[in-house]
Order: sequence, then C-alpha cells, then structure tokens
Amino acid sequence: MKKIVISLSAFLILGLQATDINTNMHTMKEGLESIQDGFLYNSQEAVASGIVQIKKANEIFHDKDSVAKYLPEDKKKLVGVTLLSAKRLSSDLDAMSEYLAQGNMLEAAVLHSDIIKDCTRCHAIVRGW
Repeated sequence: MKKIVISLSAFLILGLQATDINTNMHTMKEGLESIQDGFLYNSQEAVASGIVQIKKANEIFHDKDSVAKYLPEDKKKLVGVTLLSAKRLSSDLDAMSEYLAQGNMLEAAVLHSDIIKDCTRCHAIVRGW
C-alpha cells in the first residue's frame, strides 16, 4: 500500500509539472482571445484583462533556469532567444497597456500583431517550425 501511495504521489508531482506549462499556455491563449475580442467588440476592459492574463502567465519565462526547464533537450541552447521573446512580449504588453490608458485603441491594436509574433517566435523554437 505504501508503494502505491508513493508511486501515485510521484506520478502526480510529475504530472503537475507537465500541466504547469499546459495551464500556462492555456492562460496565454485565453488572454490573446480576450484582447482580440476587446478590439473586435470595442471593450477596453477585455483588452486590459487579456493583457493582465498574458503578463501573469509570461512571468515564468523571465529567467534562464525557468526557460530551460520548459525547452526540449535539443533546444536548450536557444534559451537566450526564448528569453528575449518573453521579454519582448512583456515590453509589447506594457506598450499596449500604455496606449490603452491613453485611449489610443488604434496603436494598441497594432501591437496585437507584435504580440502574436512574440508568441510565434518562441513556438517556432520549441516546436521546430
């Protein structure tokens, strides 16, 4: 019985580590959807909410150890590029937030494509596109 409990605990812990990145990516996707919906339906609140979601999820990618933890073994040498993508994403989200605060929805919307590019750069590395 003790071996079963230990085995299940280990499995659960390992499963949670794998789920962390999946949960994180799901949060980023929801944030992107919120931003897009905000622009499509003229809702600054939805855009702001999406910015917050993505920024929170992106926090785990701001140091080399965290980035390396999620990269496939054959991609570990690209930690710097991935880290740069995460920092660029943060910068673009900050700029979008600033434009939003100014009521400049057009400039904020232009940054939406930059945010998609930031995400795609990282995905291209991880997925080998």
